[in-house]
Amino acid sequence: MFQTKEAFKKEELTQELMGEMQIKEIKQAKTSEVIAVACAAYRINKNEYVRDTRRFSTPENNTLFANKELVKMYFGAYRPEDYIPFQPTEEDYAQAEEIRKWMKRYVLLGLGDLPEFKRDMVNAALQEETTKRYFGILAFIPAFVKRDKHESGLKKEIRVEYRDSKHLGKEKDTVEGVIKILDGRYSDRWESYNYTAVMDGNLVSFMNKYKHENGTMKRIKAKVRSLTENRLFGANETRLNYVKLFKV
Repeated sequence: MFQTKEAFKKEELTQELMGEMQIKEIKQAKTSEVIAVACAAYRINKNEYVRDTRRFSTPENNTLFANKELVKMYFGAYRPEDYIPFQPTEEDYAQAEEIRKWMKRYVLLGLGDLPEFKRDMVNAALQEETTKRYFGILAFIPAFVKRDKHESGLKKEIRVEYRDSKHLGKEKDTVEGVIKILDGRYSDRWESYNYTAVMDGNLVSFMNKYKHENGTMKRIKAKVRSLTENRLFGANETRLNYVKLFKV
């Protein structure tokens, strides 16, 4: 089939651009470099760990790549047309060093009691060099360390401030009052956030599909589902359901 000069030039330009997008895949790199790239991916994804790449039907919305895919593509894995090149910043490198320092504490505490995934992550983070086999697990480290630091501080706060927490009534009782949100974790399984909060010095927990920042004050009306203990410290905690939240 005859190809016009304009079509030939367009095809030539497309091949040239795609050639620039694809670089030789790097199979081994300094671990500090990989973690810095992971920090950049975490920053690009608005300080969230995105498990799966999401593409949108509207052209104004850029593809939201999974963190692990961003890291792998940075080091030369196949780059689709909607990939946008990026570079780690000085802040990303500084954060990577802080992350490695934080992970060293697990070595001092001992790795024996850690779950296998966490143990593998610690070992991978503290090696001088790593291979592409560990790029995916290292991509998760910025989100893990942020969460780990928060839970470490929260455990101390509960131990000091709320160790005398009391259960609120009995099952199916109505609970009303003002809460302060201490912690929120998103559950992929339930597509909701699992919150820990405090009301009049007593710990409560519940599910809610909306995101609320830590420290937020809300008026709550709910039912007592069960009387439990906090997972971080063991203080009394009241599990709630049929939760309604209102502005204070």
